[in-house]
Amino acid sequence: MVVIGAKGEPFKVPIVKNVEIESENKICLGDMLLVEEADYNLLGRDLMVALGINLIIRNSQITVSIYKLTCEDEDKINPKAIVAVALLIEEAKKITFGAPITVYTPHNVRTILQQKAEKWLTDARLLKYEAILLHAPELELRTTQASNPAGFLFGEASSEPIHNCIDLVELQTKIREDLEDEELEEGEKWFVDGSARVIEGKRKSGYAIIDGKTGGVIKSGPLGTSWSAQACELYAVLQALKGLKGKIGTIFTDSKYAFGVVHTFGKIWEERGLVNTRGKGLIHEDLIRQILKAVREPKAIAVVYVKSHQAGLQFRIRGNNLADQEARKAALLTLDTLESRTENFGEGSPHPTEKEIEDFKKMGGNLIDGKWKLTDGRELIPKAYARIILKRLHAQTHWGTQALAEQFLKFFGCKGIFELAKQEVQSCLVCQKINKSKVKHNALGGRPLAYRPFGRIQVDFTELPKIGRYRYLLVIVDQLTHWVEAFPSPRATAQTVARRLLEEVIPRYGIPDSIDSDQGTHFTSKVIKSLAEALGIRWEYHTPWHPQSSGQVERMNQTLKAQLSKLMLETRMTWIKCLPLALLNIRTQPHSGSGLSPFEMLYGMPYEHGMPVGHPRVEDCQIQSYIIVINKNLQELRKRGLIAQSTPLGFAIHKIQPGDQVLIRAWKEAPLSSHWEGPFLVLLTTDTAVRTAEKGWTHCSRVKKVEQHSSSPQWKITSAPGDLKLRIHRDTQ
Repeated sequence: MVVIGAKGEPFKVPIVKNVEIESENKICLGDMLLVEEADYNLLGRDLMVALGINLIIRNSQITVSIYKLTCEDEDKINPKAIVAVALLIEEAKKITFGAPITVYTPHNVRTILQQKAEKWLTDARLLKYEAILLHAPELELRTTQASNPAGFLFGEASSEPIHNCIDLVELQTKIREDLEDEELEEGEKWFVDGSARVIEGKRKSGYAIIDGKTGGVIKSGPLGTSWSAQACELYAVLQALKGLKGKIGTIFTDSKYAFGVVHTFGKIWEERGLVNTRGKGLIHEDLIRQILKAVREPKAIAVVYVKSHQAGLQFRIRGNNLADQEARKAALLTLDTLESRTENFGEGSPHPTEKEIEDFKKMGGNLIDGKWKLTDGRELIPKAYARIILKRLHAQTHWGTQALAEQFLKFFGCKGIFELAKQEVQSCLVCQKINKSKVKHNALGGRPLAYRPFGRIQVDFTELPKIGRYRYLLVIVDQLTHWVEAFPSPRATAQTVARRLLEEVIPRYGIPDSIDSDQGTHFTSKVIKSLAEALGIRWEYHTPWHPQSSGQVERMNQTLKAQLSKLMLETRMTWIKCLPLALLNIRTQPHSGSGLSPFEMLYGMPYEHGMPVGHPRVEDCQIQSYIIVINKNLQELRKRGLIAQSTPLGFAIHKIQPGDQVLIRAWKEAPLSSHWEGPFLVLLTTDTAVRTAEKGWTHCSRVKKVEQHSSSPQWKITSAPGDLKLRIHRDTQ
C-alpha cells in the first residue's frame, strides 16, 4: 500500500491482517501498517501508524487500534511474531489496567515460543516473553484465519504481492545468501567453544576447535585475563571461519550470542557502522568486524546452534562436550607452556619475510629443523608472531614495555621487540586508564581582543566567609584595562547578576559587546539569556572544568582574596568593610603586561599616591586643550594594553576528530581505581575542546586519544577540496 506522509512524501508499507485483540473494555485492534525505517520524520497520524497505535473518538468513547506485524511464513523463519505480540500486549495493558485480554493471530505463538525461540533469543529475553505470554492469567492466545473487516477499507489488494516474506527477511539478516543454520551434508564438521572462569581470584580464558569426525584438537589456546565468555566464544568462531577459508564446512556453537552475530543482528550492526541504537560502539566491535568478514570466505558454510551441557552419545552432544573440555584446559595454559605449543598454530603461524630472514642472519641465526635459532637456543620469530605472544603475555600481566620485552627475550628473539612491546602497552585500554601518562601541555591562546574599555568583560562568583547575610562576591573584570568591580551578595543567582549589570556596570561604562563566564546556572538561566538578547550582548561560555578559560577573572579572585586577607589582618575589620580599599589597591597597581595600572588605562593619568605626578591639570590650560591631551594619552595607553593581551591561537591544538575514541581524566583519583574514564565517542570538536555524549564539552588538556594498534590492514577514504571523487587507499602508517 502507498501512504502519503505529513509532508506529502509517498512511501510503501505492507498491510498485515488478522491480528485482533478484544477485552471487556471494548478495545478493538485491527490490521497493521509496518513502517520499519523511514528516511524522513513522520508527523501526526503517520507517527501514530509508525508506533502502531491509532485512537478513534466517537460519542465520548475512545476506540484504540493497535497495529502489529504478522507474516504468513514468519513462524518458519524467526520468532518476530513473539516479539510483536509481546510488545502489543505491553501497550494494551497500559489501557486495560489488568482486564482480560484475548489475542487473535494467525501464528501459533505458544508453539513458536516453546520450540523455536530458544535458538534466537537470549535466556533473559526468553524468560521475559514467557512471563508476558505464557504466565499471565488474564491473557488468552487464540489462532484464527478470519479476515479483519478493517482490511477492506484499504481497497482491493494488488494482484501481485508487495514482497516475499522469506526473501525480505533473508535480505535483512543474512550476511551471505547461502549461509545455513542447519548442518551441511558434506564438508568439515567443527565444534567450537570458549571458556572464561575465575580460579583462585584470577580469570582464566581460552578457546578450542574440535574436529567432529575424529575428535582431535584442530586449534586451541589461552586468551587474556580480560576476555569475557562472549569474547572467547566469538574468537573461537572467528578462528574456525578462518580455518575454513575456501572450504565447505559446518561450525557448531553453543553460544546464542555468536550464533546471532552470524545469522541476524551482525548484518544489522554492519549496516549501522557497528554502533548500537544509542550511537555507541559495540563491546566486541573488532571481533564482530572480523567475523563478518571471515564468514564470507568459506566456499559453503553453516553455523549451527547446539544446546550446551547435555549428557549423551549423540554426535552433536559429544562434539560440543569435547570442545567445552578442551577450552577449559586451554584456559589454564600460560605463556610458560606457550613455547612447547607453537606447533598448534600450524599453517596459521606467520612466516618470516625475505627481509626478516636477512635480519635473522645478521643477528647470528641459523636454520635448524625448519626454525631459525640463535646460538643460545632461542628461536627467532617474525614480528607478526611476536605481536601475538606479546598480546597474550600483556593480557595476563599488564607489564610495562621494559618488563614485557625482557620476558619475551628469555624465550625468543625478534628485531624491534621493544617497539612492539611499547605499541602493545599503548594499545591496552586498561593500561591507558590506569597509567599516569604525561599529558602534553598544549599551546595557550587568549580571548578575542578587546579594543575599548568594558567592550569585553569577564564575570564570576567567588565564595567568602559569611559576614551577616553576605557570602558571595560577584567579580567583574574588564579585559582591556583590567579594571575590577566587586559586589557582595547573599546568594549567587542570575537575578543578582542582572541587577548589578543594569544598575552598576552599564550606567557607568556602557553596554559591553560580549561577556565571558563559566557555565554555572546563575549565568545560563533564562533571565541572563533574555537580558543579553534584549541588550544585544554576546554571552560566551567557557569550557566546563577548565578554569584557565576564565583566567583573567580567576586570577583577580585570588588577588582580591590576598588583598582582603592582608587588610583584615592589619585593620581587624570584616572583608565587607575592607573591600573598597582592596579594590583601590588593585585598580592602582601597575599591571605586569603593560606596566600601567587599570586606573591609568581608564582615566589617562596615573593615580596620586601622595607623590607629585606630572599629569595635566584643568587649571593649567583650557578645557579643550585638557581634553585633547587626555584623549591622546588614552590612545597611547590603550595601544599598550592591546599589545599586552594574549591573541587567539586561530588553529587547533589537538588532533582529535569526530568519531575517535578518547579517555577523559577523572577528577577524583580514588585508590585502586582508574585515573581515566571511558572510552567515549567524540561527537564534535573545536580548536580547544571535544564533545562527547556522556561528558559534554571537555577541554583537550584533560583528554587523550585511545591508542589502537591493529595488525590488520587499515583503509582510509580521502577527497580533495572541490573534488567529487573519493579515493580509498591502504593506511601504511
